[in-house]
Amino acid sequence: MRLKRSKPTADSEANLIPLINVVFLLLIFFMLAGRLAPTESLALDPPRSDSLQSARAAPLVLLIDRTGQISLDGELLDETTLVEQLAERLADGTSHLQIKADATLEALRLVDLLERLRAAGAEDIDLLTLAREE
Repeated sequence: MRLKRSKPTADSEANLIPLINVVFLLLIFFMLAGRLAPTESLALDPPRSDSLQSARAAPLVLLIDRTGQISLDGELLDETTLVEQLAERLADGTSHLQIKADATLEALRLVDLLERLRAAGAEDIDLLTLAREE
């Protein structure tokens, strides 16, 4: 008596393995790609503006959040240390400074800080805003 061997049936789970591998590779790719953009050291919600003028590239970026915390190029500072470090950096000949302030920051606090920055030697200051939605 001769036994016939039947063809092995394709296991449906085995067909999913390549698909699972592709999904995991895509997951790893997007996890790595999402980390490439540097994050700001302070969480901000910039004010809106009617001006269509775009910002220039600047070597010095100052962040101010709603509580008044200040960050210069990613380093958290108080106002006196900020003025000292800014004066040192501006001594190199760069006088251009960009400020990203939170929209809910008190205007008087910002004006006071701008006066201190001018006294430290910042001659060209840009206040960055988002375009106003119509």
